[in-house]
Amino acid sequence: MIELFQKGGPAMWPLLALSVVAIAVMAERAITLYRARTDTETFLARIAAALEVQRYDDALQSARSGHGAMARILAAGLEKVKRGRGEVERAIETRGNVEVGRLEKGLSLLQAVAKTAPLIGFFGTVAGMINAFEAMGKAGAGDPAAVAVGISEALITTAGGLAVAIPVFFVHSLLMGKVNSFVMEMEEASMRFLDALENAEEKQALQLSREEIGGTYLEI
Repeated sequence: MIELFQKGGPAMWPLLALSVVAIAVMAERAITLYRARTDTETFLARIAAALEVQRYDDALQSARSGHGAMARILAAGLEKVKRGRGEVERAIETRGNVEVGRLEKGLSLLQAVAKTAPLIGFFGTVAGMINAFEAMGKAGAGDPAAVAVGISEALITTAGGLAVAIPVFFVHSLLMGKVNSFVMEMEEASMRFLDALENAEEKQALQLSREEIGGTYLEI
């Protein structure tokens, strides 16, 4: 492996740097997405149960004690409950955008590596072919050994560029799919949360209306 790296010429060094960067980003993203997981059903059930009895502080505490993007989004919405539904929706949307940005962090870099590596490999291929023709010009076509060195460099850099790009592109696609799944889950959970909040507000309004009617009836 080391021998092939040395035969690949100068283009192998940036490919090595790109591979190290890609491995670091992939590992960090995998850990981040793993930690972002949330038992959405259990979490929403706990929030909805508190909202059903108009215990907004308990719902907020449950959201703050949770972990992951979903907990932070709902906590942002619950912090604005007293300001009306419009403020709650804006808070959820704003926090959701922040969390999506966090989930997608680094993925553009992986995409850049997947696109750049083959280009560097192609550059190394061109450089290797130039060396091969120069060797051919100096030694003549009758000395294939002199030409083989340049051709070998060209083929190794091509293979090196593809060896970096293919797995990076594959992992990028997997991570992007995971992020999209998280986004869909967060959107669905946010809608269910807003429905639960609306039901709680309607129930509270109905209760207040009955109390007012009862008070008026007693005064009469």
